[in-house]
Amino acid sequence: MKAWWESLATRERALISGGAVVALAVLGYLLIWEPFQTRHRQLQQSVAEQRADLAWMRQAAQEIQRLSGAAQPKSDGRSLLTLVDQTARTAGLGAALKQIAPQGDDKLSARLDRVEFDKLLPWLGALEREHPIVLINLSVDRTETAGLVNARVILQGSQP
Repeated sequence: MKAWWESLATRERALISGGAVVALAVLGYLLIWEPFQTRHRQLQQSVAEQRADLAWMRQAAQEIQRLSGAAQPKSDGRSLLTLVDQTARTAGLGAALKQIAPQGDDKLSARLDRVEFDKLLPWLGALEREHPIVLINLSVDRTETAGLVNARVILQGSQP
């Protein structure tokens, strides 16, 4: 290779050297600079899209907070024990409600024997929907009579 290079005229050497520099510059542009610029543009677009998503999420979070605050059931001042007893009787479960036992300030357990399953679930749903009460545990055993169950529930209420 060295002998070939030395056999070239000065003008040819300059032409080949100039072509090599131009080829390296074109390769550098195509292999380094252009991919870098393309990726940079893609990242800028991605950041803009993510910022728009973040703005939408913040707005949605504020809307959720506003709506959840409005939909939160308010305590009417009755104790959890009284509230559970009264709502059970209103729902037609008074005869089945055999025991209510407090478990601390904001929890209680209740035992219902031979209760209609079709009345039990709507009553529990109404407790959570209409009052600041959360169902912690539900244990249901079927009885020999179709449609009747024995149930044990643990409910938690918020402090007034």
